[in-house]
Amino acid sequence: MHVTTGIWTWCFPRSFYDDVPTVSDYPPFNEHSFRDFGAMNLAMAVVLGAAAVRLDRTLVQVGLTANLVWAVPHLVFHAAHPPHATGLALIAALAAVVVIPLVLLVLSRGASTTGAR
Repeated sequence: MHVTTGIWTWCFPRSFYDDVPTVSDYPPFNEHSFRDFGAMNLAMAVVLGAAAVRLDRTLVQVGLTANLVWAVPHLVFHAAHPPHATGLALIAALAAVVVIPLVLLVLSRGASTTGAR
């Protein structure tokens, strides 16, 4: 998700603004902000990708926590500002982006990994 969103937003910020439901509900379009958002998503992809490859407990926990720092406020915003067209489906998808990393974070506390201390 972070790779796709990052590349799309960084390379084609206007397309992301125009084509993703709810995004254009909050004008004005700002190319700088969208390119920064794309770069942030690519940075998150690097961290989460490294965590998935290395399976170092600390790296996994930091990556999942960093993702939650973004995902929770994003979910809260959309829950407080329900979208017109996508409604419940968007809220459910955003909730999954919170619940899945949260479950993985909890499971990682008891996991034994080769890089864990």
